[in-house]
Amino acid sequence: MKKFFCYAAFLLVVLSGVRLSGQSYRNFREEYDNIKERARLRLGPLRVIPVFRLSEVGRDSNVYFREEGGEVIPDFTATLSPEARGYWLVGSSVIVSVTENPEYLFYAKEKELRAFTNSFSTGLRLLVLRSFSLAADYHILSHVRRATSELDRRIRDTATGAGAGFFFETPRGTAVGFTGSIEDFRYKDVASDAPDDIYATSLDRRETAAAFDLYYRVFSQSFFFTTVGWTRYEFVFPESAWRDARSLEVSGGFRFPFLGRARGMISLGWKSFKPDSAERKPFSGLVAATDVSLRFGRLGINLGYARDNAFSYNESAYYYVDGRARAGLSFYVAPFLRIDGNLQFGTMAYPEPQEVWYGGEVFVIDRREDVNRTFSVGPVVRVVGTVGLGLTYNFYKRTSNAPGFNVRRNFVGAFLTYEF
Repeated sequence: MKKFFCYAAFLLVVLSGVRLSGQSYRNFREEYDNIKERARLRLGPLRVIPVFRLSEVGRDSNVYFREEGGEVIPDFTATLSPEARGYWLVGSSVIVSVTENPEYLFYAKEKELRAFTNSFSTGLRLLVLRSFSLAADYHILSHVRRATSELDRRIRDTATGAGAGFFFETPRGTAVGFTGSIEDFRYKDVASDAPDDIYATSLDRRETAAAFDLYYRVFSQSFFFTTVGWTRYEFVFPESAWRDARSLEVSGGFRFPFLGRARGMISLGWKSFKPDSAERKPFSGLVAATDVSLRFGRLGINLGYARDNAFSYNESAYYYVDGRARAGLSFYVAPFLRIDGNLQFGTMAYPEPQEVWYGGEVFVIDRREDVNRTFSVGPVVRVVGTVGLGLTYNFYKRTSNAPGFNVRRNFVGAFLTYEF
């Protein structure tokens, strides 16, 4: 009995590290076998997978993404992010998981931009009667980054929430079920101590979501999926209550294996976004989340397309439609060396008129549209296994029909990758 209470207490503290999403769903047996294969390090009952991420180590020519020709500020930066994923396999029908991920953002000169964050998630997953998979998760995920295409600087974004899922799984790997979640999003400008943070005022919100998911195995490791999801958006600050809304999304696609010559996912769908306020313009149209990598001998190809609406931090704007298309090419010169090149083109379209302050004047832009272009190129050297050390030159340019938003940025630096 004492042992039972110890296990129960542990399970209550460590509730599921599995993020519940139809597009990333793994059946119980697949995840269980993957943990046994990858988690070789043992700490008592825990199987541990350590990961160390190093990114954006180099010189940024415009750390505040200020207007081209203005007072831009360069600096040397680095992001260090160690992570440890722990799993406890209880028998053959219980997976308990916990993930800890501290992250430090370094700036050489702009010390007010330096930041430390920590992300934590816990979880529990059960297999009942060999066919029913039950999961729950709790997480606090915090980063300092440009979380959306619109942000003109790195902002601290924190997502705190919990989710649950119930799925019926067949021996062949097909799964059908329901998920639900509640997520609180908070934003803060790390370089400012102002009490009226515009990012928090405009973007802090709660999202309550529910979805029906179907996963159907097509080949040995590939799946067709479809998701029908509903989301409710409720903003924290009273002055932003006019942003409250709800959405309904239907999407489907094809998920390739996690490993192999073809990896990634093709996802296309339709979304209806309806504001509570009748004065605000709704959104209805195509949404996408596609990212596919292919390997043919010495040649690697990466293609991506994403489209959705996102809330704007601009006080006089509501949302924008964010669309991004990407194409990448990798040439493996030798078993230890490859050359990467990537090109991305994106647009941010604002459906409602908005006010823009520039040079002490107010401009009313009827249909603002920003165009983003990103180009990167550089070599990657294999260190060991699939781990590689890369060097990159990254060029970013944004042009807009609204004054003050034409931005140019160059970055030269290094990074670690686990996909060589």
